[in-house]
Amino acid sequence: MDDVTRQRTLPETSQTFAGAKGEACAVTLNGPNPLRTLLAGACAVLLLSGGLGIGSAAEAAGLDAAASPATPLAQHYTVIHHNPDRESYVEGPGLVRLDDGGLLAVVPVVPRSEWSQARRVEHSRTHIVRSLDAGQTWRAVAQLPYYSGVPWVHRGILYLFAMKGGTEFRNDDLLLLRSRDGGNSWSDPVTLFKGHFWNCHTGMVVRDRRLYWAVDDLSFGMLYRGPRIVAGDLSHDPMDPRSWRLSNPVPFPGLPESLTSAKFADRTSQYLEPNVIDVHGQLRVLMTVKAKRQSTTGLAAVLDVNDDGRELRLKFTQFHPVPGGQLKFCVIWDEVSRLFWATTNLAADGQGAFDWRPAGGPGGDGRVGGNDRPFLMLFYSLDGLNWFQAGCVAQAGKISQSFMYAKPVIDGDDLAIISRSSLKAPNHHDADFATFHRVRDFRRLALTLVPEPEGQ
Repeated sequence: MDDVTRQRTLPETSQTFAGAKGEACAVTLNGPNPLRTLLAGACAVLLLSGGLGIGSAAEAAGLDAAASPATPLAQHYTVIHHNPDRESYVEGPGLVRLDDGGLLAVVPVVPRSEWSQARRVEHSRTHIVRSLDAGQTWRAVAQLPYYSGVPWVHRGILYLFAMKGGTEFRNDDLLLLRSRDGGNSWSDPVTLFKGHFWNCHTGMVVRDRRLYWAVDDLSFGMLYRGPRIVAGDLSHDPMDPRSWRLSNPVPFPGLPESLTSAKFADRTSQYLEPNVIDVHGQLRVLMTVKAKRQSTTGLAAVLDVNDDGRELRLKFTQFHPVPGGQLKFCVIWDEVSRLFWATTNLAADGQGAFDWRPAGGPGGDGRVGGNDRPFLMLFYSLDGLNWFQAGCVAQAGKISQSFMYAKPVIDGDDLAIISRSSLKAPNHHDADFATFHRVRDFRRLALTLVPEPEGQ
């Protein structure tokens, strides 16, 4: 496959597609019927499948377009990156909008668990991929030797938090790189903090000329990892390690037994993948909670941040229901709607009531039901704790498939979303694609959450 991926979206009018070998096919839709759009898209994109062996998004995800009247908001996608190597997988990707309007995706590809310890130091790669046409096509522009990468932009300059593959622990050190040409070339890395840190692209906050993000500290072990806040003084050079501070870690405090079923008492629990949000002036951290390996779904951890400019403190506050809290979610703030927006995954069967995972078959990984990942959802919130459903972004058709670990970015009136996607992968976790989805005019999906003044 060449480095410019082929389009898998279909607008509501006539569209000409170039096939895998250059053949042209015109498909005309008679009006904006969502089902007709889905079916016509499947026909058109089937011609494009060529080397990828994929038809439409619905076909690739194992969906029957006529089986349900409900249509996801952004089922059609374009391929940002495809990893055909069955011994590695697409890790949590990142996405930013550059000041020139282009989109930049960061796609880590790392060894699968069977080969992770032996290969992750030398064989982890982070792919930098750009789109200049609002996500319709993508071109690889760089490749970096890191296990994970998280992009962000400050004053028009692109930066990348990077984490290396480790030996004793899975990941080593928190690095920072800079690009002055939109991701084509990168500076040498500077080490902000030595240690064992990891996160994928989750929510950040910039306020008072400081950037706040959070990482997992793996030095407590993969199971008992704890979050730490990273704070950068943006009034100074971000590439100077002296501009950065690191909070205390907060190891997992354990779960009350009443939150889980005794049926799963032998399973472990943990929290991970922290988001930083600003709730009416209070910096908070929201974290994924895997309660007895996701047998209790929709639960997150809440931590509070205090920063007096010298000491940066983080403390556990409570557990709180969050839809999709059992799997990585990403929270961003939209200044126009004055709402938080989050991409999450909802589980359809939290405790394995249905026999969807045959032993030894696709999806038969021995995990509890709540670990299923077909439904990528969009929610919005006023306070970061209570969430309203905006809709389903994309749906996979099989338990062995997924759209997950998404990162949304505001692009005008739309939400641009990157997903780590298992379409033809060995299982729902070890993804083979990074896909791009666009939710158009996303703010129209939100109810008015602020009450009207009394007495009017």
